[in-house]
Amino acid sequence: MGRTRGPGLAGSGRLLVAVALVVVLAGCSVFAGGGQPTPAQTVTPAPVPDLGPTDTPPPATPRERLGAFPAISAEGDINVSGLFTAHIAYLSDHSYTLEWNRRTAGGSGPIAREYDRRIAVGADGSFLVRNADEGTNTTVTYGDRDGAYRRVEGSNGADAEPVPAGLTDPVGQRYAETVSFEILTFLNEGYDSVEVVTRNGRPYARVVSDNVPPQIPETYSAYAVHDFAATLWIAPEGYVSAVHYEFDLRNIDERIAVEWRYTYDRVGETTVDRPEWVPESTPVPSPTPTDDPSRVPPATVASTSTAD
Repeated sequence: MGRTRGPGLAGSGRLLVAVALVVVLAGCSVFAGGGQPTPAQTVTPAPVPDLGPTDTPPPATPRERLGAFPAISAEGDINVSGLFTAHIAYLSDHSYTLEWNRRTAGGSGPIAREYDRRIAVGADGSFLVRNADEGTNTTVTYGDRDGAYRRVEGSNGADAEPVPAGLTDPVGQRYAETVSFEILTFLNEGYDSVEVVTRNGRPYARVVSDNVPPQIPETYSAYAVHDFAATLWIAPEGYVSAVHYEFDLRNIDERIAVEWRYTYDRVGETTVDRPEWVPESTPVPSPTPTDDPSRVPPATVASTSTAD
C-alpha cells in the first residue's frame, strides 16, 4: 500500500530559500547607503559651508585701476580740491610719520640752505618733531594735549623748556597741510601723466608734471628756473603719500640744483612715546604768544627766499 508523500526535504528547502531571500532584501534596504529612498523617507539637504566674504577682484584695466582712486576719474582727471580734502581728512584721523628735506648742489649762502625734519604724529594727539636744519642746533619738540616741551641739542647741554604748542584738533591736520602748496599749486597748473604703479606691493597713482608754478620763479627772481620736474604719489586711501620735485636755478655765473622731498610713512602704525627728558608736570603757557617752534613752516620752496 502506497503512502501519500508529504512536503519532505525538498519542500522545506524551497521555503527556507524564500525566507532567506526576503531577509537579505530587507537587510539591503536597512544597511546599504546607496539605495534610493522610499516615498516614506524624508531627505534633509546637507548644509552649505560658509566660505566667508569673497574678496572683490582688483580692477583689471588701466582705466578701472585709475578710477578706483578717490578724486581721480577713469580718464585720469584729478579733482584737485577733492584730493586735497581727502588727504587732510584721512591723515587727520590716522597716525603717521612725515619726513621732508631740501637738498642743494652748487651755490652758497641762504639760498643753498638744506633742511631735515621728521615729524611723528600719534593717534592720541601727541607729536614729536625733530628739526635738524643746516646752520642750526638740532631741536626736538614733544607735545600732547597737556602742553609741549622743546629741547635744544647743543654743546651746552640739552635742557627741556615749555613752549606754547598751539595744537590743532586733530593734531594730524597740522602736518597733513605741510604739502598743501604742492597739491593745490602743482596740480592746478596741470600735469603730464597719471598712471597706476606699484610701490612696495601696493598700487599708487603717480602724477608727473613739468609745469613750473609761478611762485617758484617769483621767489627766486634773481635766477632763471630750468628743468622743473615734479612727481606725486597718491595712496589708494586718497592721501598724497609722497612728493618729490627738483629744478635748477641759473644766472650768469651760478647754477644751483634744488630738490625737495616729502614722505608720509607708517600711516596708522606710528606711535609717539613721551621722552624721558619731558617733565611730568604740565607746562605753564607763555603769557605772550610766540612763534611755535614745533610748527613746521609751509614745506614749500615758495616759503624759502634768498632773504631767509
